[in-house]
Amino acid sequence: MNRSFAAFVAILLSSCATRNAIVGKVVDRNGQPMDRVIVSLKPGDVELITDNQGGFAIDYMRDQNAKRIKLEKRQDYSIELFRTGYHVGKLDFYYKRGELVLEPVTMNEDTIRVENPDVEVDPTQFRERTQGGGATYEGE
Repeated sequence: MNRSFAAFVAILLSSCATRNAIVGKVVDRNGQPMDRVIVSLKPGDVELITDNQGGFAIDYMRDQNAKRIKLEKRQDYSIELFRTGYHVGKLDFYYKRGELVLEPVTMNEDTIRVENPDVEVDPTQFRERTQGGGATYEGE
């Protein structure tokens, strides 16, 4: 009976152990989760992609030989966020230890500014693009 109790306590203590990780979420300007955002940790040379709920968890970094190592405690880090069609996001923070849950990071869409909206475009100025790349083939 003592063995089973000791095993139970060991399992309980291991499940309560704090995980060293940096956890966050990426959302758009409407607060909707963004999947497939590239998240880069500096220093640490770690890149990963957000899940379907916009979430990510970084629990390691890489050394100069690209091997996985534990996150360095009491360290300044930054994450950079990239997704096509959005401005690059950046967040600087201090990681002490344990699990650090970051505030959700909002990404803003890229915008295109039109300088002369009153200019009319003449479609006849542009060549019709129904042919291939201009290459010809003379076969047998």
